[in-house]
Formats: sequence, structure tokens, C-alpha cells
Amino acid sequence: MSDTREGDLPAWRVEASRLVVDDRWLRVRADDCVTAEGVRIAPFFVTEYPEWVIVVALDEAGDLLLVDQYRHGWGVTSRELPTGAIDPEDADPIAAGQRELLEETGFGGGAWRLAATLAPNPATQTNRCHTVLATGVRRLAEPVDEPTERLRLSIRPVAEVIAQARSGAIVHAMHVAALAMALPQHWAAPLD
Repeated sequence: MSDTREGDLPAWRVEASRLVVDDRWLRVRADDCVTAEGVRIAPFFVTEYPEWVIVVALDEAGDLLLVDQYRHGWGVTSRELPTGAIDPEDADPIAAGQRELLEETGFGGGAWRLAATLAPNPATQTNRCHTVLATGVRRLAEPVDEPTERLRLSIRPVAEVIAQARSGAIVHAMHVAALAMALPQHWAAPLD
């Protein structure tokens, strides 16, 4: 396998496509595809999620804001960064991150920037996941009470969070990637 990029590989031809799940949080379509070599793959399922934002937020003391939340897929309480879908009303990923952080933790203010945009799984998902870095945030309000999202705020030193990510105590891969992308940017060029 070559590690140099010389151009795009041939795309698959889609002969038919049908929607099999149409929900406000998820759409699943079944595509009947043919590869460039003529191999038929039918159906090939593609999930269409909204775009997401993950917030790597450091408070005025330099500690990271995390939330503990029950995750039904694994049936566990998961330690995560504040996260959510980007709503149509959000002007951009930073605005979405500011809204999500305030809703989930009651924190806001500070300095913000886009740290990374990644694909959660480009093999089968259409969405992007944006990581925003916020520094100097402070408590502005009480978190929004959301019955489907019971969150417990956890404010921890950066070194402790990195150790948790390395040990497997933080299991959400996109959140570990967000930490890996945003924290070096903060130390290289602080926002505040």
C-alpha cells in the first residue's frame, strides 16, 4: 500500500438507492453499487447523520470540562466531552459548540476556534464531526434540563483526562481524537 496520494480512486456507480430508515436523528439508505472493476455490491448501507460538534473546553483554571452520560448502545456510563448535533439554526460549528457547551454544562464565554474536522466513518457515514477548542470558559447559567440526556459535569485536570483516554476510561473514539487534535493546538498557540 502506498502512502502517497496521487489522486482519487474510481468511485462506485450507484444503480439504485432506496431509503430504509428515515428518522430525525438518522437516515439509512441502501445503495445498489457496482465497483470500477464491475463487482456488484447490493445493498450497501449508508447512514446519513447530521454533522456533529465536539467541544474541548478548558475553564479559567485550565481544567477540562467533561460530562458523564449513560450510553444505551454499550449500556454504560461514558465519560465524554460536551457534544451534539449541529442544528440548522447554528451559524457554524463554533456557534453549535457554544450552544452545546452552555446547554450541557452551563459554561460559556472564553475564546473559541475550530480545531479539526474529521469523518467519523467515511466508509458508511456521510457526516463530518467538528472539534472546537474553547479556553477560559466560565459558568454562566445552569445546564438545560433534558430528560433524554442526564449528564453529570466533571471538571478534571488535563493530565488526568489524557491518562483516562490512554487507559481506556474514555472509550468514545471521536472524543479521544478530539483531545488529540485540540490540546496540542492550545499549547502551541493559546487562544487567551
